[in-house]
Amino acid sequence: MLWMTDSAVLAAMVSAPAMTALLAFLFGKQAPRAVARLGAVTAGAGFAGAAVLAVGGSRGQSASVTLGIAEFGVDRLSVILLLLVFGVSGIVQAFAVRYLAGDPRSAWFTGGAGLLTTASAGLATASTLVTLALCWTLAGAALVLLLATYWHLPAARDGVRRTVIAFVIGDLALWAAVAVATATWGRIDLRAGGEFSGPVVAVLGVLVVLAALSRSSQVPFHRWLPATLAAPTPVSALLHAGVVNAGGILLIRLAPLSADGLAQALTILAGAATMVYGTTIMLVKPDIKGALAHSTTAQMGFMILTCGLGLWAAAVIHLVAHGFYKATLFLSSGSAISRHRRHESLPSAPAPSGRQWLARAAAAVVLPGLALGAAVAVVPTAGGNHAAEQALLIFAWATGAAVMWGWLQRCTGAAAALSGAVLLIPAAVGYVAIVHTLSGYLAPALPPTGLSATSVWLLAAAALAVLGGLTALRRSPGAVSIQQTLYTGALGAGHISPALTTGGRS
Repeated sequence: MLWMTDSAVLAAMVSAPAMTALLAFLFGKQAPRAVARLGAVTAGAGFAGAAVLAVGGSRGQSASVTLGIAEFGVDRLSVILLLLVFGVSGIVQAFAVRYLAGDPRSAWFTGGAGLLTTASAGLATASTLVTLALCWTLAGAALVLLLATYWHLPAARDGVRRTVIAFVIGDLALWAAVAVATATWGRIDLRAGGEFSGPVVAVLGVLVVLAALSRSSQVPFHRWLPATLAAPTPVSALLHAGVVNAGGILLIRLAPLSADGLAQALTILAGAATMVYGTTIMLVKPDIKGALAHSTTAQMGFMILTCGLGLWAAAVIHLVAHGFYKATLFLSSGSAISRHRRHESLPSAPAPSGRQWLARAAAAVVLPGLALGAAVAVVPTAGGNHAAEQALLIFAWATGAAVMWGWLQRCTGAAAALSGAVLLIPAAVGYVAIVHTLSGYLAPALPPTGLSATSVWLLAAAALAVLGGLTALRRSPGAVSIQQTLYTGALGAGHISPALTTGGRS
């Protein structure tokens, strides 16, 4: 790849997966394993190409290519997204070589995966508004093809139906915005970063937000994603290669429209509502894939919320990290089920006393904060005044608190708390350093941050106050009846008809 120009690398990355898809659809039945391996190798080569472009982007190099009416170009944001697209696609397709071995629909999956990879790569690198919309629609169509892998199953058909309805609404909104914007301002180059003005901006902003909400399974389009679990597990993992998280990409690329007042308010409300809803359902789902699907919905709510707040770097880092992490969780869901069955035979730990519970809770809350404080001291510029970095530090603290709580439930005593803190410090230093490095790398390609660091901390303080109140309520005498009511309501809200939940491989 070193002898190719950056533009040639970009052209190959966008077009090669589509060629693989064509081969899979035409000849996959004759040689399913060969085309599956070809798909994995093609995606792996795309990841290597994205790494080459990332290095070039750090040196100020740029690349662009025109394929028919579609125009593509790379900036620092594009190459980070390309690493996500090809990284997840390569891992998932390599996993599917064995997972779908002997499955008569394996070639269908390989073809759909190649088409989805091409569309997602095009979405990440689109340099004009029309190209962005074309790749957006192509990605949706490719996903529908993948969800129809086991079309003979009623659950698969229901998932396709729900997904098509949500996507058609969102795509119509996006294409309406594209038509009006093109008629008003002519050809729109997304790399120019221009400002839009006029009475149509508010309407276009709402249309763009609706498209983003539909693709990222946000309220009121939140029912399609949990209904897709009848598809093979690699499909659920491949969703995270720039499909379900494409809503954030769209909002960032069209920030001059999506950051308009009304659109911004809609984004914040939908993201916050979906985050609460998805988290609540995830906590009560009895099946692993169902819990992961609602967890994805909640995480996409966080991503949409950060976009609404103008924390663009936080949104990008989160969608990339979550894409890799959640794809891995889906691929390992079968192993998780086996592990859970083994652990069921082990004796459960005795319930802690009130004093022990308070001590564990205090350690879980305080120790991750101290570790992050030490990390900021080691990497002093990471804390800074960058609101996006501050938002991700809050997210890291919440994650660290959950990890520490789980650790202290398994290992009790001061020694366990100390050992947990020792392990948290290098993890926190690495996390802060990575976030700061990525924020600095992405900064030239992102819109200005919408909130100050002070505003972020005020929002965090309000959220922590709410969590503290809920914790106190949980320990109150009447908490049991409230928990039972909430549990029943959440279980019903996340329920899909039993006739539509069978089938598919887990």
